[in-house]
Amino acid sequence: LIRGRRFIFNSPDSMSGLIALTRDLEAMGESLDIFASRGESGGHRSSIVAIAEGRADIAAIDCQSWALAQRFEPAARGVKVVGWTARRKGLPYITARTTPASLIAAMREGVAAVEGGASEQPLVQRVG
Repeated sequence: LIRGRRFIFNSPDSMSGLIALTRDLEAMGESLDIFASRGESGGHRSSIVAIAEGRADIAAIDCQSWALAQRFEPAARGVKVVGWTARRKGLPYITARTTPASLIAAMREGVAAVEGGASEQPLVQRVG
């Protein structure tokens, strides 16, 4: 289904944009060589736009970037999800060890709200 297609990825060091798909292909005995071409877009949003404009056929987009694109990127209306990479642990949110406990609590609340979609208020406004 994806063999011979034009693949676009955000950056070579991206877990969601390139590495996850590479690992999934390797688990099936394949490699990125199945694609007719591979190109770097510079970002998930740029990959979505490239697909919508017909400059590429397939990309791997992380779930948070996809959710944001569906809300704010008009090009997202011109693409659709056709599959998923294997489940992997998500990336950690980090802060300095010297961050005050009250700010850490606010950050955790904000992250939980973003993950659960509980609030439309931007994380930056909640944190301070």
